[in-house]
Amino acid sequence: MVNLSPTPVGRPLSLLVAGTLVGGLISVATAAPATAADVTSDFDTTAPGSLPSGWFVTGAAGDATVQDVPGTVDRSLRLRDTSTTAPVTASTSFGTTSSAVVVGFRLRAAQTSATVGVHLDSSGGHNVTVAMGADGRLYTYNAEKRVDLGAYAAHRWYDIRVVAHPSSATADVYVDGARKAKRLAFRTSTTTLGGIQAGVSTAGTGTAWLDDVRTATESTPRGWPHLGSVAPRTAHQIGASQLIVGAETLDRDYADYPGFSPYLGRLGATGTRLQGGWAKTEKTKNVYDWAWLDRIVEDAHSRGVKPWLQLSYGNGAYTGGGGSGLGGRLPSSPEALEAWDAWVTAMVKRYKNRVTEWEVWNEPNLAGIPVADYTDFFIRTATRIRAEQPNAVVYGQEAGIDVPYARDFLIRLAEKGKAGLLGGFSYHPYNANPDDAWTYGQVEKLRALLAQYAPGAVVRQGENGAPSRPGSFGALGDLDWTELSQSKWFLRRVLNDLGRDISTSVFSISDLHYPSKINSKGLLQTNTDKSIRYAKPSYYAVQTVASVFDSTVKPLPGYQWSATPGASLTVQAFAHRHTGRQIVGVWSGAAKPSESNTRTATDLTFTGGDFRDPVYVDVRTGAVHDIPAANWSMRDGTYTFRDVLVYDSPVLIADRSTVKF
Repeated sequence: MVNLSPTPVGRPLSLLVAGTLVGGLISVATAAPATAADVTSDFDTTAPGSLPSGWFVTGAAGDATVQDVPGTVDRSLRLRDTSTTAPVTASTSFGTTSSAVVVGFRLRAAQTSATVGVHLDSSGGHNVTVAMGADGRLYTYNAEKRVDLGAYAAHRWYDIRVVAHPSSATADVYVDGARKAKRLAFRTSTTTLGGIQAGVSTAGTGTAWLDDVRTATESTPRGWPHLGSVAPRTAHQIGASQLIVGAETLDRDYADYPGFSPYLGRLGATGTRLQGGWAKTEKTKNVYDWAWLDRIVEDAHSRGVKPWLQLSYGNGAYTGGGGSGLGGRLPSSPEALEAWDAWVTAMVKRYKNRVTEWEVWNEPNLAGIPVADYTDFFIRTATRIRAEQPNAVVYGQEAGIDVPYARDFLIRLAEKGKAGLLGGFSYHPYNANPDDAWTYGQVEKLRALLAQYAPGAVVRQGENGAPSRPGSFGALGDLDWTELSQSKWFLRRVLNDLGRDISTSVFSISDLHYPSKINSKGLLQTNTDKSIRYAKPSYYAVQTVASVFDSTVKPLPGYQWSATPGASLTVQAFAHRHTGRQIVGVWSGAAKPSESNTRTATDLTFTGGDFRDPVYVDVRTGAVHDIPAANWSMRDGTYTFRDVLVYDSPVLIADRSTVKF
């Protein structure tokens, strides 16, 4: 037994501790407040040597205080155990809840010879544990059975996510963006959860660091059995889809490819947009250094992700070489244009066995480049691409959806007899509400223009994203955003695009470090050195979309539906290409994504539906629930679903056969 100090003044009763040892780590008994409140702790504003607000420590031999992490500019909660007879633990409460709980945190050990654990707790003790063992192995539990999660190294941060469902007493565990264990039975029986505890075990001594602790309680349909969570699939496993992820600005070193590359294939997007970087490749005239791009292209391919290469920007090594960054002008001098031609030819020759899609320049209209100049430059570049790779798909491009600019480009291209060079046209539609009707009205105008002037060419949403915090660099950065609203925004944009058969890019895989400030549109949070801090909720949300909406799924335009209440709902319907079984996405699209997850019980009717065994999927959390027989019916091909919980993030009514979990 462990002797505990008296309860500090102001300490909630939910954190009174019972001193039994479970799995070598001290257990917590929770009798939490009536309401749950999400926890967010990055410890950066806590003075070194202090205990952060809302956290409480047990164990006399050692300490748990916030400290600066050696060798970094970061500040984290350090747990230091100096005794082999007593543990050191730190605990916090989010309040008793029977809802699903999603917990994210980063964990680091100073050694591999002590047991360090983080627990999701209830009044019965530890329910879910993720630990670093004294044998150098990460592990968790399935009921009483230890489950290995792989080796870990000292002095390395691990990005951990736990998704726990009291209704089914099960949990999934993710490490560095990969699901490592699913449907784990809780270690102790409970129907509620209430707190988090981290500690170093009794038997060994050691030091551990904890950071970026985030909890979210998620409402679930009451009485609809929890079946599991959508299984993430890698790009290799998916094979083909219309989902692309942006990996831009590597040509200017605003992101770190080696840092985010392990997350790239795990996301499930089967393509990635890269910028070719003339200025980075040819720093000295007529001398090409391809090493930086070779590594990226080869690594992306090894992960099942096909690069889509943009040919831009200019190169300051040449007089009149054009701008080498955002809003840059085209190369203009005869010498620079000749050098551009040579670089394009060398680029395509080098990568044509691994790259089949190319894009010419970035946002020429935003840079103020006259449409006639851009068209001539496109023809010049596309001609050289096709000379080396006759079957290449070459995209024109613009910022926003500038229909007049696109029209003039297509007319001039056709007048010169060069429309056959164009394989597609890419647009960047930044708006706060991804359901904005104007956007898709403009897209249809683009499609009509392509059909008229360049038959066979397609539209592509080539760059689009939302920040995860206020004050971000670039589009939409002047609005308030959080990681929650960002994740909803991405899902609504992607499903709107896929429902219209538009290839769509998520911008971007990682936060981008521009010279003036950070562009926080990444799916991955970064440190000041551009290394990856953790996967944001939007990463896991997009991971779910990638898993469900692969090339075996097709959109169903003109799908007939009704809803009660049905104000401002968006519906996008899909079907499996071989079985015809359907997936229907539904959400409230009236406004910019909010910070509320309040759901409304809605009755949905689908005319011409096709469901044998329907399930309910919250795409943002990945949770899959059975729809009880009492909540759905079918008559003459018309399906009615009752009391479906709908909010401003997509949920799916899907045939069970279309969802892997």
